[in-house]
Amino acid sequence: MILVFGLIAFVACLGMMASTMDLTSTVFCKVSGTGSKSTDLDGTTKHDFSLSRNTSLADGTAADQADLVYFDDGELAAAADVDLDLAGTLSDVFGDTVTFARIKVIMVSNVSDEEQSPATDAILSVGGGTGQDGTNAFDTWITSTAANGSERVFVRAGGTLLLFAPDATAYAVTAGTIDILNILNTDGADAGDYSIALIGVST
Repeated sequence: MILVFGLIAFVACLGMMASTMDLTSTVFCKVSGTGSKSTDLDGTTKHDFSLSRNTSLADGTAADQADLVYFDDGELAAAADVDLDLAGTLSDVFGDTVTFARIKVIMVSNVSDEEQSPATDAILSVGGGTGQDGTNAFDTWITSTAANGSERVFVRAGGTLLLFAPDATAYAVTAGTIDILNILNTDGADAGDYSIALIGVST
């Protein structure tokens, strides 16, 4: 069985003195494989399966568009966490401050099994607001009703969380109230590593 996640952000600067970024993004996800089973009468029977999604986002802020991107890698000590403020403190690949109004793509990979030496099986949790206490939690990607800010998704070592919402609404960010994405290393003994990509819109 083959599992492939892909996220490509093509970034082009509009001239030497350009003040804005032109962003073209592609989100690709594929699960495929072949199942086989031996039978007494007919020998081996095989069945192929495949599910894939390949979508591009043009530059802009409407449906099927995005104009902001954030990429980063991080290491978390045992039981440590990081608060990512989606509305005013992150920087894009050019060093410009990124203020998301809505998020179209969330991709978090737990690379503790690759980056740590020796490899660890640290489990990361994503969500939960400031310091995991629920404060100002960016949780519109988890639930739209009865949210208390403590909702989290656990990403095991070697695993990836990928969410994609190309529509105009996507996952709303509200500065000061719904803007903190927390990543916590739940392992109390070993360090963990993550890679994150966020793509969204400014308005």
